Amino acid sequence: MQINVLGIDHQCAAAVRELVAFSETHILEFSSIIMEQGAAEVVILSTCNRSEVYYLLPGSDEAQLAECRRRICQRYVDYFGLGRLPEAAHQLSGEAAVRHIFRVAAGLESAIPGEDEILRQLKRAYEFAHRFHNTDKCFNHLFQEAIKCAKEVKSSLKISEIPLSPGYIGLKYLEEQAGGFAGKNLLLIGFGEIGQLFFRYAKELPLAGITICNRSAAAAQAACAERPGVRYLPSSQAREALPEADLVIAATSCPHLILRREECPPRCRPLYLLDMSIPRNIDECLNELPNYHVANIDVLQKLAERNAASRLLLTEQAEALISSYAADFQRWLELSEQDSVIKTLNQSVDEIAEEHLKYLFQKIEVSERERKIISRTMQSALRKAVRNPILSLKTMDDAAKREHYSQVLQELFHG
Repeated sequence: MQINVLGIDHQCAAAVRELVAFSETHILEFSSIIMEQGAAEVVILSTCNRSEVYYLLPGSDEAQLAECRRRICQRYVDYFGLGRLPEAAHQLSGEAAVRHIFRVAAGLESAIPGEDEILRQLKRAYEFAHRFHNTDKCFNHLFQEAIKCAKEVKSSLKISEIPLSPGYIGLKYLEEQAGGFAGKNLLLIGFGEIGQLFFRYAKELPLAGITICNRSAAAAQAACAERPGVRYLPSSQAREALPEADLVIAATSCPHLILRREECPPRCRPLYLLDMSIPRNIDECLNELPNYHVANIDVLQKLAERNAASRLLLTEQAEALISSYAADFQRWLELSEQDSVIKTLNQSVDEIAEEHLKYLFQKIEVSERERKIISRTMQSALRKAVRNPILSLKTMDDAAKREHYSQVLQELFHG
């Protein structure tokens, strides 16, 4: 078995990331496509900063695995109409892929190291794949261990308590641009996970008012009760709310522009807009108009770099913890590959016992109770005969030797 990763992250520009953003429909569709190409299990993670496909290939023949990886990569390129794989894309296999998944869960692969949102997003991606039966024993164990490791990193090292979440950094950026929040009006377009994260910070700021534009009303209207000066408007009225706004944050899953240059009114005072969405929701051509100042999610990376030193030591400690978890999983993976051999041995033992018991009970008269005692005794005795080979196989440190012996046992018992 081989675990693989294919995708892009925050190191690609937003213009590239939006080309390979997966909707839930795309996730289901592309999972089916690569399973047709030989993948046994698939999880797809798609966020504003990351679009990655995690997949499991069965077998151990490296030439066959390489060919399968090549086909899946080509399907990825074709699916999004890319022409070729972006230069900043990454492909990882084996232990490197396992370690990458653990680091993603812990937030160490994020633009803002140690941020919390990615763990919730990864957990949701795994649960989505599991719900549609795209995961099995291997990925169930892998993602449960990655989530467990990430929680330990966060609880023991407190790495995420340094305030560097996307919501915090995004608002700090707007504060610097606008010269403070006092007396300003914020327009928040979108009230999903990221939008609500921004609101949690924004409601504590000295803003004059907050307007929430969202397609569904329930969560936004509930937020209106949390702070004076908060109001809700349907998404269709986002442009109408612009004249009153001083600050705009867009964080939706809408696949097209919401604020277009030709549709936005002239401004007599500055308006600072931060587009957190992938695909982007705010037309960057608005920068050509007087008093419009548009930035996308990429500016957060620059701000995060200012705070990188404060997390460096904690990150190093997190790496050690991740190494331990990844090594344990790799060991589990290697041993789990012997399960089919062990199952074959036990099945062979049970078949032998059944054949001999059938013959024996034809020759002698015994009660039902005696039949059960004799059956259990014979099965136990025969299983003891293969117990030592099984234990030797499971405790063998030499992976190549273990694989060789597994193949020999498989061939002998199948024969």
